Amino acid sequence: MDVNKPTTTTATRPQLASHVFQGRQDLISSTIWTQLEASLDLFETHEAGDILFYGYDLPAFNFDFSGLGNLVPKLDETEGWSGTLADIMDQMGFQDIPQVVLDNKLALLLGVNNTDDKVYEVKTGSDGMGDFMNIQSWNGSSTLHYWKGEGAQYCNMINGTDGSQYPPRLTRDSVLRIYTSELCRSLYLTYEKDLYHHGIPVYRYVPPREVLEDPEVNHDNLCYCVPDRDHCLGAGMLSLQPCLGLPLVLSTPHFYQGDEKELAKLVGLNPTKSEHETTIDVEPRTGVAMYAAKKMQLNIPLKRYGNLPSFKNVPEVIFPILWVNESANVDADMSQEVRNAVFVPFVVVDAICGSLIAVGALLLVLSGFRFLHIKRSAEQDKL
Repeated sequence: MDVNKPTTTTATRPQLASHVFQGRQDLISSTIWTQLEASLDLFETHEAGDILFYGYDLPAFNFDFSGLGNLVPKLDETEGWSGTLADIMDQMGFQDIPQVVLDNKLALLLGVNNTDDKVYEVKTGSDGMGDFMNIQSWNGSSTLHYWKGEGAQYCNMINGTDGSQYPPRLTRDSVLRIYTSELCRSLYLTYEKDLYHHGIPVYRYVPPREVLEDPEVNHDNLCYCVPDRDHCLGAGMLSLQPCLGLPLVLSTPHFYQGDEKELAKLVGLNPTKSEHETTIDVEPRTGVAMYAAKKMQLNIPLKRYGNLPSFKNVPEVIFPILWVNESANVDADMSQEVRNAVFVPFVVVDAICGSLIAVGALLLVLSGFRFLHIKRSAEQDKL
């Protein structure tokens, strides 16, 4: 080899082209993010109602990068891409712009009111009350299709009811199975204790810890690891990426019974059973839910995303946005109607049955005494 000759060869040209292209891509990415950062803050402060339901106005954006056309000719097409999102989509040639974009508002539940939760097909009890109201299909399918990890068949099962009604004659050993579309999965609850709801005896059921346990502890949850087992979340957390298409994490409020490591990263959280546990109180004879409180927390996984300035110093943490208590309660008046229509008749029937049994037992005892008396009398007559 002649050491005096240049060592650069044609084999390095593709690498050079790649570096130039990557440099352009970084420039475009940096420019886009600069425009976003000029309009948005990493943390937005708004009224709770605006964030949840009513929405807050989005700022104008400027994605007109036609001035960079000398670097990337394709960017000439972005000329005029500025204004609201609806304006930009109109310039891009979209025909059907979603209403939420036209409204130029952002909220977690914007546009959700007056919408349905897809079509449920449930058991009517005609084949037996043991599976009464159990869901047979949801949205036209008997299974989900979100989960792809180990044991995905288990995670994609649609089990139980929607949570408002269960099969009658529940016991303390019964397991309540529920499918909740908001959670994108089924779960189950077990008996905790006896209570009274406006004078009506009920059983309280709660989800046991293993339902949302760390997948490495409860291997039934491995199929909830996204995208694979190397990216499992800790206890009490569930990735909504497969079903919502958004990098959101659902968890128990304040990480109750959840990952202690994630809890330790945050200040101000205080998980307690009374405040943050999901519960259902059921009248056992009829299977009617008298009180239910579904409690869940929405989180965003914060990470240091490359060279994005706003994320340069953020800690890597599952960051809580809000938690909700979605509850329903049969009030005192309705409870009285349920008591008069259902509970009292059962009590009366039980009392009558008990009385009849007692009377029957008494008659049997009296008959026995009478029989013995007649038998002794007959024996004495023979003597």
